[in-house]
Amino acid sequence: MTLLKREFIVNGCTNEMEVSSHETLLNLLQQRLQRDDINGGCGRGDCGACTLLLNGQPVHACLVLAAELTSADVVETAGNMTLHAGNDRHIVNAYQDHAPGICDFCRPGLWISTKALLSEVPAPTDQQIREMIAGHLCYCTSFDQLVETVNVAARAISEGGT
Repeated sequence: MTLLKREFIVNGCTNEMEVSSHETLLNLLQQRLQRDDINGGCGRGDCGACTLLLNGQPVHACLVLAAELTSADVVETAGNMTLHAGNDRHIVNAYQDHAPGICDFCRPGLWISTKALLSEVPAPTDQQIREMIAGHLCYCTSFDQLVETVNVAARAISEGGT
């Protein structure tokens, strides 16, 4: 087994460690860094439960190899959304108020994907939101409710700023 030394940031904290060439980012976060705030689901990138930001882009942590983390910046919900700071509070509030039935398994990945979408497209179309949602298997609520929730967050951000 090949070990590679990697330095990367998770939620603002620098980490330096050896990773195996076949270890996933999800495994690294859950098992080695003891992060219990990132969910693992299907292990194939189908469910969206392990969605996080890698260098500002949403990715499924189960599909990313830890070896790819050279100088990477990883953001998952604990360091980002639960702080309820800046525009993130509008996303959190929209999900709490308009999609309260979403479970803790689905919610973190949806928050992260919503954050990524709204940072790229401040006023997304319903189609753009549906394309973002397509990366998540959420049986807690309807896609229509999720579209409305993201629209509420987008309006709150545009009206309220940070």
